[in-house]
Amino acid sequence: MNKTVIFIAFVVLAALGIVAYVVLLALGVPDAGIAGFTALFLNVLGLVTVAAGTFYQLGKQGQKLETIERNTNGRLEAKDAQITELQSLLVQHGIDPAPTSR
Repeated sequence: MNKTVIFIAFVVLAALGIVAYVVLLALGVPDAGIAGFTALFLNVLGLVTVAAGTFYQLGKQGQKLETIERNTNGRLEAKDAQITELQSLLVQHGIDPAPTSR
């Protein structure tokens, strides 16, 4: 997700909260109602902030994985094939290729 889109969405949400707060003040809602609205609004802003950060980091992780796949160009399959071949040679000579724990 683009950082600019996240920023614009956050600003829009904050602006809507400020407008709603002013409307509540203009309508003469009791202080307890405004306090409840303020607490709810701050919780929503916090959730949106955390969600935006999480989605952004997931996107960055996906880009890193794509870069790794693009840079390996099949070399990992060749290495896996070599490891399998060497393990079969060990088995032929009577050696267990499984690593031992210390």
